[in-house]
Amino acid sequence: MFDLCLNALAIRGRLIVIGMISQYQGEHGWKPKNYPGLVEKLLTKSQSVAGFFLPQYSYLWKEHLARQFDLYSSGKLKVAIDPKRFLGLHSVPDAVEHLHSGRSSGKVVVCIDPTFEQQMAKL
Repeated sequence: MFDLCLNALAIRGRLIVIGMISQYQGEHGWKPKNYPGLVEKLLTKSQSVAGFFLPQYSYLWKEHLARQFDLYSSGKLKVAIDPKRFLGLHSVPDAVEHLHSGRSSGKVVVCIDPTFEQQMAKL
């Protein structure tokens, strides 16, 4: 995915690297990759690549989480929920596999409490 995004990047474009979910399932875990020619490619188009690691912005969470909650509560923020349902704690591995498969669309939800299914239907 990184290569695809980099090749589509505009002149003076900035690519933000947020996660590496495609690397999570490797047999030996995450393996750093070598990108020969990356510096030259970025330089010739005045492009940049920046990493974003959420825990380094934890001081902003409270403010922005409150704002997101207000937007969601008022109906101004819609959250896409993947249509595939997972019920019970035992289904967590299947839900994680679904998330890593690339077939998910929106938030993958595992309903732990079977009585909560009615609330899930409203999502």
